[in-house]
Amino acid sequence: MIDLETLRKTRIEMFKSRPLAASPMSSLPEIIGILEKNDANEVFIEHGDKVGVVTIRDVLRTSEISGMKASSLMTIVPKLSPSDAVEKAAAFMNDYRLRALPAGEKKIDGAVTVQSICKALLPIKEFRRIKIDKLMKKDPITIGKSESASKARSIMVEHSVDHLPVTDSGKVCGILLSDQVVLSMFPKGKLEQGMFSGEATKYSSIKASELMDANILVCEPDERASDVLERMIEQDKTYALMKQWDELQGIATYRDFVALLVEPEKPDFPAYIIGLPDDPFEANLAQAKFFKEAKALRRSFPEIEEIRATIRTRSVPSGKQRYEIGVSIEARGKIHTFSAEGWDLPVAFEGLQDKMKRILTQRPDKRKRGSTRKSFLAK
Repeated sequence: MIDLETLRKTRIEMFKSRPLAASPMSSLPEIIGILEKNDANEVFIEHGDKVGVVTIRDVLRTSEISGMKASSLMTIVPKLSPSDAVEKAAAFMNDYRLRALPAGEKKIDGAVTVQSICKALLPIKEFRRIKIDKLMKKDPITIGKSESASKARSIMVEHSVDHLPVTDSGKVCGILLSDQVVLSMFPKGKLEQGMFSGEATKYSSIKASELMDANILVCEPDERASDVLERMIEQDKTYALMKQWDELQGIATYRDFVALLVEPEKPDFPAYIIGLPDDPFEANLAQAKFFKEAKALRRSFPEIEEIRATIRTRSVPSGKQRYEIGVSIEARGKIHTFSAEGWDLPVAFEGLQDKMKRILTQRPDKRKRGSTRKSFLAK
């Protein structure tokens, strides 16, 4: 049976499918039509020796499409070669926030989709032990059902999201996708005119409830991530909303699943994590969380020289494992230590970050009033 590391090293050639491409001279209305017809998130543009991509998100940011060509809106992206590994494709998808990547030696002759890569996760034994609450993004941004499509667009652009849960009196009643908003901005009958301004009044008056998909995919926090992913694929959804006691807890998208195949990027300063669990998915999630939080702390406190985390695992009679985490931070010759514990390793790291930030921003000596800087590193 295939394992995580084998999948990461697998060549992308076996995942290739037919690419969706257009000419750099294609008008933006033509691009929108191609995306709608193929129910796609992006279209590839070959421009000389480079490959560009125009996504739904790019169109969402555009308010005037008259005379605009694909070449003026596209973003240059890397092209995969047949010998590239899945982990490289996953990293590019994660970095560029794409659901498909172009592939080929000289010309584009295929595409690798996020769905095809995620499908390959399903047979992996270790993946089937991961709960969905470990992958989800907590407390997603929402919009009220009576809010306008114009506001939905502003939220999506500002926060770079494609999925916006819709609420009614605080309860989730649907979801709004970026392509739904785009098609409300540029209705089929008006695409030929290439004008957004002519539809501004109508577009601004459309409510989220008129565009949303009420048939939402919902899961519980203790469900297996593999089961949720299977349902996403079967129901042709790009997300799953996690609810508990009728309250929205989080959202998981294909990007959260494909991130499991990306090797966590280490910070550019000494940051070490010792005692990772044997489970490769648990280890990947913990490492990614630790490195992310280490970078965030270093940005806030540049004087930090080293961060080291030590994990101890303790088994309990129920068969579950409890994690004890100790973190030491070295700065200007001083060592500052912190600790946390919990049943969920990524969540325990998350709690540690909040604790460290609170302590690191405290004034070291309240009697000193000469400095206004609140940092344990201030002298």
